[in-house]
Amino acid sequence: MHKDEIWQVYGLNGEVVPGEGWNSALGNPEETGSPKVVGVAVVFVWRKNAEGKIELLWQRRSEKIDRYPGDYDISAGGHINLSETPAEAAVRESREEIGAVVDRDDLEFVTIRSFNRNRIAWVYAVDWTGREEEFEFDDGEVSEVRWVPFDETEEFRVKYAKAPLKKDDLTFRLLEEWFKQHGDL
Repeated sequence: MHKDEIWQVYGLNGEVVPGEGWNSALGNPEETGSPKVVGVAVVFVWRKNAEGKIELLWQRRSEKIDRYPGDYDISAGGHINLSETPAEAAVRESREEIGAVVDRDDLEFVTIRSFNRNRIAWVYAVDWTGREEEFEFDDGEVSEVRWVPFDETEEFRVKYAKAPLKKDDLTFRLLEEWFKQHGDL
């Protein structure tokens, strides 16, 4: 999280509140007791390995950051800035956090869901099969990335992921269902 961002505010129905932002220096709204709702873009980078099995890319958070240092997190993601679309945020966060060059056309919509009463998440998947594997960590938030077979995701998540992800069974069930619907699982 960058302390100089203004995050887009949304209504309880998930629609943008035009021109209304939340100053990131205040922290997340739920931590302050504010009723404001902000949006996040979540990106799951995935690939099929040589055996044709799906793997998810996880990022390890830097030991130098304040929240969940050293824990594993989703491939990329973060808050949606004022006047930014969820897809634009997904593209930006992918580049900022792991150096992944992702175009809007690469994003496949998985779902939209609420997290607690103050956050709405737009969840995307990006197929990395056959792409170059080099990732860069320029902003100091990420220390490494790791490919994890999808069938080991549950165990990995419970063992190594940051605290909120350990409890987030719903997002991973929705992602699994999305893979099944698209014929990849």
